[in-house]
Amino acid sequence: MYTLGFSHDLWLSSAALLKDGRIVAAVAEERLNGRKRYKGFPKLAIRKCLSMEGLRLEDVDQIAVGWNPLSHMESPHPRFSGTARWRPEYLYAVPNLLLQEVERFPHGPIRQKIGDFKAEILYVDHHLAHAACAYYLSPFKSAAVITADGRGERETSILGIATPGGIVKLDSVFYPHSLGLFYAAFTEFLGFSPESDQWKVMALGAYGRHVPRLYEKVRGLVEVDAKTGRFALDLDMFGYHQPDIYGGRYCAPQLADRLGIEPVIPPAGLKKRHYDLACALQAAYEDALWKMLRALHRQTGLKDVVLAGGCGMNSLANGKITRRSPFSRVYIPSCPDDSGIAPGAALWAYHEHGRRRKEIPRSTADLHNYWGPSYDGEAESTLQKYKIPYEKLADAPKTAAALIADGRLVGWFQGRMEFGQRALGNRSILADPRDATMKDKINAAVKYREAFRPFAPAILAKEAAAYFEMPKDDFVPYMEKVCSFRAAAKPLVPAVVHQDGTGRIQTVSRKSNPRFYRLIEEFERLTGVPIVLNTSFNLNGEPIVCEPKDAIRTFFSCGLDALIVGDCLVRK
Repeated sequence: MYTLGFSHDLWLSSAALLKDGRIVAAVAEERLNGRKRYKGFPKLAIRKCLSMEGLRLEDVDQIAVGWNPLSHMESPHPRFSGTARWRPEYLYAVPNLLLQEVERFPHGPIRQKIGDFKAEILYVDHHLAHAACAYYLSPFKSAAVITADGRGERETSILGIATPGGIVKLDSVFYPHSLGLFYAAFTEFLGFSPESDQWKVMALGAYGRHVPRLYEKVRGLVEVDAKTGRFALDLDMFGYHQPDIYGGRYCAPQLADRLGIEPVIPPAGLKKRHYDLACALQAAYEDALWKMLRALHRQTGLKDVVLAGGCGMNSLANGKITRRSPFSRVYIPSCPDDSGIAPGAALWAYHEHGRRRKEIPRSTADLHNYWGPSYDGEAESTLQKYKIPYEKLADAPKTAAALIADGRLVGWFQGRMEFGQRALGNRSILADPRDATMKDKINAAVKYREAFRPFAPAILAKEAAAYFEMPKDDFVPYMEKVCSFRAAAKPLVPAVVHQDGTGRIQTVSRKSNPRFYRLIEEFERLTGVPIVLNTSFNLNGEPIVCEPKDAIRTFFSCGLDALIVGDCLVRK
């Protein structure tokens, strides 16, 4: 049975294909059309997923969309529901008008059948799709669930419980109260784009100091109910919910008065107090999350929790969950943001609409996100097409490790593309973490971005606990958590140690990515260090490379020294 899921008109469009409940293909539209954070209909992604299985759309049994317009029918705007201005709008207008006559408005997914088209189309609640992405990809049989982002149809967060029988909401938070928009507003206040730059603010906070009075002012903007875990914002300080009054600004002018800090208006530079504000913001966000987690634990009594939604990209908080909450294990998928809505909607449709029980992974080593297309068979022919000199390698991982150990910046393009916002060893730029100058070199000559932005350590899973303060059996396969380095390890790999002594870790297992694992093994054999610096293979403002031609163009557009595409090596 094939289930196609997709999302569009959200933060990022994508598509995913399940075969009997397992993901066999998934890709974001931006990777295929080259337009970063593309939100339009993912026609290329849908075509790519189908072609990877040799299917036509007519072969699909079920289609799931990660947004449910039913909630918009509950309070219709008369301009859009009084008449059908375009005849296909009957699909919206007729149920919209009929449902206003019922005593109790129905809730749940919309099911749509079109003529003799084989697949039924299912419109799934946005936050249920987030929850399904986290739970059905997790190694847990049962788990507590938290989702949080900017907003869905109306919800901005749900707290729930997931079992093999399905996902049940315990409580919801509704727009305009939103943790995602709370963080986005401060991102704007600090001079960055609230649509995309939250991770810059996370990095910025490591350079700030904890100022109790400032922290209390920011923390006071979010109130969490200790019993239910629901939260509310002081909406007087924000403007995103009143665009007619505040001109589209996320922050209200009085926020600056409350904080006693002026907002950054580019091209004005950041001052020390802005770094301190970023630090206070992160602490206040975490404080709200800990309260939500504690309330959810009291309601569920479970030891495991899954987290999704855009707030699941906050790797700083993710790495502290098991230390700051009663939960002993946490799982965050590689795609907690809106790219994960496509697989999440498909997983919800397959399991819950189809009444199928979850299969538990045999081990954490079975978890991966290499669901994109592979172009290994096209690497050499692409180089020949563009008449680019190359060397054919007998052992690509061994050659790459030697180049990295020699201080070279290496573009590494292998196998199936990762799904999610982070490169995990198949579309990566790799470098030597022992070189303290390497972070500045890559930011300046390759990424063309702010100097304070850090890079991630990819480490052999079996060595992670020796270098990081984390349980021996913990797994962090998607760079989804920030963990503290052990004191003895920090001077060994200064290029991947954040300002506060932490690192956004990726644990690499032999089973999930044998080729990347062997590269790090070879680097360890040469240097004694089982870690390489890993960052996404792209330039600032562009999506991660997808095809060999993308890798070649990026390689010749920046300061990389070598490119390994499949078993072919290109040097400058």
